[in-house]
Amino acid sequence: MKQAISIAILVLALGSAFYVLSGSDAIAPTPPEDVEEAGENGLFVYYFDMGKDCSTCLNLESYTHETLTTYFAAALADERIRWRVVDVDVSEHGHFVKDFGLYTKSVVLARYADGAVVEYENLSRIWELVYDKAAYMDYVREQVDVALGAQP
Repeated sequence: MKQAISIAILVLALGSAFYVLSGSDAIAPTPPEDVEEAGENGLFVYYFDMGKDCSTCLNLESYTHETLTTYFAAALADERIRWRVVDVDVSEHGHFVKDFGLYTKSVVLARYADGAVVEYENLSRIWELVYDKAAYMDYVREQVDVALGAQP
């Protein structure tokens, strides 16, 4: 069963990558309103929600939030990291689906400079690791560390 789920996730990821890479009309992601208005810099950690939540989906969100509050409390407090839960089913947030190539609930790290996305990473391994909380949190922590290290 685990192998079938892993294969399904891999197929979805490859299909999404092909869709994103083959699109000639790709545009830079639209910044969230608070970044756009303030023109701020920083790392946004998004949990993109869509549709009904199952217990696994709730774990994706809670494990990510727990990782941030456990390992990055100071960066959250001084706003080097901003945590956002975004429901892409809400019309004004729908652009994120295309902007970040979303096809399911996702955790995305997006680095902004002067109100524009300069780099982002969709943490695709979250679905593979969600059944092992420690491994999930290690993965998210490592990816956030990399993203923070890339900031000017």
